[in-house]
Amino acid sequence: MWAGSHLKNAPQMRRQIVKNKQEFLSWVNSYNGIMNCYTTVYDYAEFTDNIKLDYSVVLDRMFLDFDAHDKPLVEAYNDYCKLRTKFKEEEIKFDSFFSGKGFHMIVYGEVVDDIRSIQRYYTVMAKDYPTLDRTGIQTNRLRRIPNSMNLSSDGYFCIPLDKMYSLDEILLLAKKPHLVSSRNEGKLLQWPTVKPIELSAIEIDIPTPLGRIPILPCLHNAITVENPSHYARVYLIQWYRDLLALGERELTHEKKHEITNSIMDELKIIASVDDIWLDWDEVKTRRYVTGIVNKGYHAAGCKSVLIPQGYCVGKCWRYHE
Repeated sequence: MWAGSHLKNAPQMRRQIVKNKQEFLSWVNSYNGIMNCYTTVYDYAEFTDNIKLDYSVVLDRMFLDFDAHDKPLVEAYNDYCKLRTKFKEEEIKFDSFFSGKGFHMIVYGEVVDDIRSIQRYYTVMAKDYPTLDRTGIQTNRLRRIPNSMNLSSDGYFCIPLDKMYSLDEILLLAKKPHLVSSRNEGKLLQWPTVKPIELSAIEIDIPTPLGRIPILPCLHNAITVENPSHYARVYLIQWYRDLLALGERELTHEKKHEITNSIMDELKIIASVDDIWLDWDEVKTRRYVTGIVNKGYHAAGCKSVLIPQGYCVGKCWRYHE
């Protein structure tokens, strides 16, 4: 669980584990209407007292986020309706929600060992739906808790949708909690089989950077979410540092200062995008950037870090034997 302020540079809370329904309801009642309330998209089989154990993630679902951004909301609504109809006709199990600014769906499938199977299905499908969020499938993705208020909207709640409604009906319903089931029962999707990545052809293009510095597809995917993980942020800074330092580890004090400022300028651009990096804290971020640049940490490797930890979204130009 995570409660985050919608205000940039506001103090933010740590993620918290709740152990039962009573704790969940108590947590939501404490923050609903005061902060934006989120929970993880994926379930985890194992936890410590205060963190989820990433290796135990249960890969059984696909999270879809329809957001019109600077376009009319009706465009996101139309894409949502098309996919809802598709899964309904195919008798696939799914949940659906109005998020307060767009639409969410969670589509359920068989449990797989490799997240790339889910990513492959998503990539093929997403090209037909312009408002579908292109950050794709991430195990660290958060979603709004149903019937919590979206403080970034015009007073709307994130509400479950139990049937097909018109957009006007949805906006009226979302003025308060909507206590219905979001679940549409059906069969589980069977995700496509994917080759081991070392046997795959290059399949992922270089994404358009949000700022001025090129970025790896996996890091672009991991960082353009509401609350990027700590390691996603670290790996991004390491990537920028390596590019700006041309791979050199030993740098002059002046060069370190120059690179730190360049990275901070880039991160500010990313954090300025709506619904990305909601817990951005410039002072804390500069402290991390300065430490990583000063210590000369190199960018994370594909085979040693990014693939095993689930960041890889498909074979790109950087992967090599």
